[in-house]
Amino acid sequence: MNRATVDLDALKQHRTELGYSISDIADYLGYKTPTGYWLIEKGERSCNVSVLYSLSQLFNVTMEQLLVV
Repeated sequence: MNRATVDLDALKQHRTELGYSISDIADYLGYKTPTGYWLIEKGERSCNVSVLYSLSQLFNVTMEQLLVV
């Protein structure tokens, strides 16, 4: 069975195309510091389904568009 992972390039692309900073996304997700989201975008912290869903809503894309299978 193939396992899906978060497409880190897609996260950064959608964020920058929409003009959001790392801090903006961290605030939106409720992180206390920007590092919380920065680590996700760098692939050093896992992204749970709840966070993935929130990002898909913010970026106006499906959750699948933020994944690599």
